[in-house]
Amino acid sequence: MQVDWADFGFALPGCPRRVSAFVMVLCYSRYLYLEFTLSQTMGTFLRCMERALRFFGGATKVDIFDNMKTVVQSHTPTVTVFNSRFLEYARVRQFGAVACNVARGNEKGIVERPIGFVRERFWPGCRPSDLLDLNVKATAWRDTFANNRVHEVTGKVPALVFQNEERRVLHPITDASFDTDEIDTATVSKTFRVRFDRNLYSVPPRLVDQTVLVRANDHSVSVLLGTKQVATHPRCWDTNRDVEDPAHREVVLAKKPRAKAGDLPPTLVGLGATGVQYFKILAAGSRSIRREIVRLTFLTELFGESVTATAVDEVMKTGHVGAEYVEYVLRYKRGLTPAADPLYLGDPALDGISLREPDLSLYDRLVAPAMTRDPGDLPTAPADEGEAS
Repeated sequence: MQVDWADFGFALPGCPRRVSAFVMVLCYSRYLYLEFTLSQTMGTFLRCMERALRFFGGATKVDIFDNMKTVVQSHTPTVTVFNSRFLEYARVRQFGAVACNVARGNEKGIVERPIGFVRERFWPGCRPSDLLDLNVKATAWRDTFANNRVHEVTGKVPALVFQNEERRVLHPITDASFDTDEIDTATVSKTFRVRFDRNLYSVPPRLVDQTVLVRANDHSVSVLLGTKQVATHPRCWDTNRDVEDPAHREVVLAKKPRAKAGDLPPTLVGLGATGVQYFKILAAGSRSIRREIVRLTFLTELFGESVTATAVDEVMKTGHVGAEYVEYVLRYKRGLTPAADPLYLGDPALDGISLREPDLSLYDRLVAPAMTRDPGDLPTAPADEGEAS
């Protein structure tokens, strides 16, 4: 087999990623495997290899590769250093690997020609709406035309040669599994996000500043702390996107009232639309939201919700916010007297207790004799009997 990537540029509408074609060709029959991707990373490469080998139903003894970074770390005329993870994959799938020399495209001409064939015969006029649509079109073209035409070099039909001669000599793929996920480590930011593949993904806020493991395949991104999975998201193939799990934000909102811009606390829902506007303004400033909630709740209990709401509206019309301004309007500008509703405990035996006002004049009678004495006079101590005699 010969394997190579081909770049097709920014070909998908609205997608800011370059489209790549993964191409694998059997050298004897010229039987072709074609798949389009939005990445050439190790994980994507290995998943394409897996799908291609299963498409052929077996592996060859030797595969020939270009000097792609996922296969070759360095290449000199005397030494080729292969990627260790790729070598482990080749060992599991039991095939040898050969890397072409640098700038020697003729050494992999059997795969170079099909790439040109794809560009000339499939790509013109192809107008995919997304990656899935592109691969559906490519699969249909590959199976109905590319592999069933008379090959211009061999003069034979690749599909027929593969089915009748080549397939039986491929060695079977072992049942051994191989981890093809993309794996990376990341530090959780102050906004409880991890960055992966040019996007941000949310995690539980308790993990801020911790180092986590990120695992991704074609469809999902998982975040692990040790061996425990703490978050999972659908994979985003856009760029500079913020992918958030609403449950993660709810944890923050429960702890930080300022994050709930415009949300009224349960004790102040009676302030209505005026209260919503008031708290939106507060959220943009530096005032303590908790302190405002406590003081406004106290004022609504003393003066009533509707009156307090009108006072809040009056304060905002002056260009200010603050519970102290609202209290000034209620107490001094309007001269209102607190008239809090009686507190009921819900127990008739306790709510029915009635006590008369105490007579505080009793305390005046107790302290009156003491107040008639000069505070500077000291009490006279009784004379010692010995001194008297």
